[in-house]
Amino acid sequence: MSTNVFDFRQFQTVRDNILAAGLNPAPLFRQLRAEQRAGNRGQAVVAAAQKLSRQFRGDMPPGAA
Repeated sequence: MSTNVFDFRQFQTVRDNILAAGLNPAPLFRQLRAEQRAGNRGQAVVAAAQKLSRQFRGDMPPGAA
């Protein structure tokens, strides 16, 4: 029997940040699932979602990373 255990906190963070930016979270959810299946926590995907959210909300000046 194969069981996939996901850390849902990352999914919630991605969802909240991407929806706040008005984007579809599905592509990042796929990346996050792939990362977690590979044994990683998916923090790079979460960071990407947070960066997108800041860019679309204007919290971050253009060109800042």
